[in-house]
Amino acid sequence: MAYTAIDLIKKAIIIAKKRHEVYKKISKDMEKNFKVAVAANILVRSVEKNIDYYEKLKMELENDDEYIDFDIYDKISHLFNKFSQRFENPEIRDVEDFLEFSLSFERQVVAFYIDIQGRLVKRAEDTEKKAYKILSSIIEEKKNHIKNLRMYIKK
Repeated sequence: MAYTAIDLIKKAIIIAKKRHEVYKKISKDMEKNFKVAVAANILVRSVEKNIDYYEKLKMELENDDEYIDFDIYDKISHLFNKFSQRFENPEIRDVEDFLEFSLSFERQVVAFYIDIQGRLVKRAEDTEKKAYKILSSIIEEKKNHIKNLRMYIKK
């Protein structure tokens, strides 16, 4: 079986759904702390937008015939599985705790995608392949999300 950028997007969707679960659980657990619940719900909706974005990327790549080397994909797939097991439900006391957790959490996701992207590159021309470009797009989106979180924390 040959692997394409669509397979990476499917893995990204799994990670996004796990993030969605974490934020949803925090929102539910913190119903009595209105500020935390609202902030968590904002991130729930943000992750839902991420998932929609990933689904659109998948549709754009339906006819993708650019394959990812099996050995590379195997390593990447293993890393995705390992990373998705790291999700935790933190102890949140207030909105500051939640925002700090969220910022750290999102930074870990970006670092993970950067690591995956780096593993796709064996030669300089690999940076022109669809899988690399898709991950670049996802990374940029995540960096913007982190920038927005940072601005919110500074308020």
